[in-house]
This record gives sequence, structure tokens and C-alpha cells, in this order.
Amino acid sequence: MAGKTAEQVYLNIQVLQGTPAEDLNQLMHLMRADLGVDCEYCHVSTTVGAGAEKDDLEPKQTARKMMKMVMDINKTQFGGAQLVTCYTCHRGSTVPITTPILPITFEPEKPAPDLPTVDRIFSKYIQALGGEQAIRRVTSRVITGTQDVPAGPGGRDMAPARTEQYRKAPNQSLNVFHGAYQGGSFTTANGFDGATAWTQSLTGQVAAALKLDQDRARRDADFYDSLHLKQKYGELTVDGIEKVNNRPAYVVTGVPADDNPEELYFDVQTGFLLRKTTIVPTAIGDSPFEINYDDYRDTGSGVKIPFLVRMDPPNPRNVLHTQSTLRVLKVQDNVAIESSKFVKPQSRPAPPPAPAAAAR
Repeated sequence: MAGKTAEQVYLNIQVLQGTPAEDLNQLMHLMRADLGVDCEYCHVSTTVGAGAEKDDLEPKQTARKMMKMVMDINKTQFGGAQLVTCYTCHRGSTVPITTPILPITFEPEKPAPDLPTVDRIFSKYIQALGGEQAIRRVTSRVITGTQDVPAGPGGRDMAPARTEQYRKAPNQSLNVFHGAYQGGSFTTANGFDGATAWTQSLTGQVAAALKLDQDRARRDADFYDSLHLKQKYGELTVDGIEKVNNRPAYVVTGVPADDNPEELYFDVQTGFLLRKTTIVPTAIGDSPFEINYDDYRDTGSGVKIPFLVRMDPPNPRNVLHTQSTLRVLKVQDNVAIESSKFVKPQSRPAPPPAPAAAAR
């Protein structure tokens, strides 16, 4: 699929020709969220070659017209910038709202707050975590806990799982999940071996991550991420104060090389990082991804990490109505971890097809 366009992989692509095939699923996830519908609202089937390509349903034909309209608006009115999307009008409904909803309230304009510099915010964050010396004394970490894992067609269901997370300086990471779904057990994983990011599906198939995900995995695998924020982002601005879980937070926007901006929210009082947001760009709009950090505790080595992490959705490529929460149960710092643990594994053999039912 890598390097191919949507029409080279999928059937009956009429409007989205030229769109990278690897982006089509995320585009469809975003459209579901924009209109608040399931895939079956437009498709008679979600299986390629078994009905997904058919035009039997009127909403699918209407969707093509609407996508063309939005693309034309952006091209002719905004110089090609993607300022109008499905969500601009639909806001999670198949019928756009055209009349203001009463009562109408107006917030009085507030004077701009005095904002600290990026350096002051980052310095306070490092001190809140325990300070640079304490952070650098730790060179590896093993985390055990529980986390919900996407399961079922398109990752629409969530399955509880036990997780083991391994981190090793300077930039190796591995996440392993053991769980149960629909009466069967599964093991899935993802990792970064220091050079390449990979994922292992619930069926045991292993694949290299997509280009955008490779770049992000490389940044996220940095063991001393908190100390390298200024190097991580080529451009940084402090944009204001917003509430995160009823706590005021400084909003810092960072622009990584060859990627979209990310927003970091730092607690005004404690200095902790409370939230990080980013997007996955698609041909019909930006698909959002948000991570919330809470319950910072000392790991036993003088360094604090969040013991509660909520991902919305569970990963940047999942359907948008799902969430995943990591609850940390145990942390071990400076544990010996062999580098071979992070190496991309081989795919497991596909399970044999189920035997046909006997004739009656």
C-alpha cells in the first residue's frame, strides 16, 4: 500500500483520486465523526470487493457531491488552504445546524494575561518532574499496568488488557498488551528499535509504521524527552492560558520538522504537562489526537511520571469515538533491558480458516 494512491488499492474511487491509499481509512474515520454516523450509513458493506465499492445508498452519492463542494470552496476561496471541512457545518450531525441555538451568551473580552517565556515553562516542568540530574540518573524503565486496546472491525470496540512498557535510553521503546476479546486471548505490541517503528496487530501481523508515524515514534521514544523539548521543536510560542480539567494551563505550540504543530498544556501552578494534542492530516480535514496526563507520582528514583494517561482516541489512526486509559500499577527504574527486546519481530502465521459447517 505504501506509495500507492487510493484508486490503485480500492475500488470505485471517484472524488479522492490521488489521495495516498494509507490515508483513506483515517479519512473515513474522520468523516464518521464529522457526521456522527457509522460506516454503513454510506456503504452497503465495509469489506473491499464485497460491497464497499457499491453506490447503492444515496448518502454515498451525496457525500461525493459534498466533498467536491468543500474542495472547490477551499480551492477558489482560500487559495487551496483547508479552511472549510465537513465538520464546519455538520458538527457531528447529518443535518447541519442553520439557526442559532438560544440562549445566546457573550463572554466579555478579557485583557491578555502576562505569559512566561517558553524557557521558564520548560524549566518549571523539569523541576516538577524531579530536576535534570534525577531524570538523567535513570537510564531505563519498565512500567506495568492496565490499558484498553482497540479491537474488532476498524478498532470500534475496546478490550481490556494488561500492558508492559519498556523504555531504554537513548531512544528505544516497546509496548506489549495481553488481553481477551470475544472469547479469545490476544497479544499485540508496538515498538521503536532506535531506528524504525513497528506495530503488531491482534492477529500477529507485523508491519512498519507509516512515514508520519515513524517520525512521531522517533520523537516520542526519546528517553529524555522532557529535557529535549527545545530541540524537538524548531519553532515554539506561548499562546495563552486555557483550562484542562478545570486547571489553568499555559498553551505552548511547537512545530516539529516536517510535521504539523503540536500543542502542549502545562499546569500554571505545578508545572506538570497536562495535555498534548496533534492531528493527522487528511484530504477532507484534520483528524485530532489528544493525550491527557494526570496523577503524577514519584517512581522511587526521585522522578515523577503520570500514573494515569488517557488517549482520545486510543491512537492517532483509530476511530474518533473511542478512548483508552492507561493506569500504571508498577514502575521499575534502571532495570537491565537487552536491546534485542526492541527488535521488530516476525509476523505470526495466519490462523487456518474455520472449517465449513456440515450440511444438514
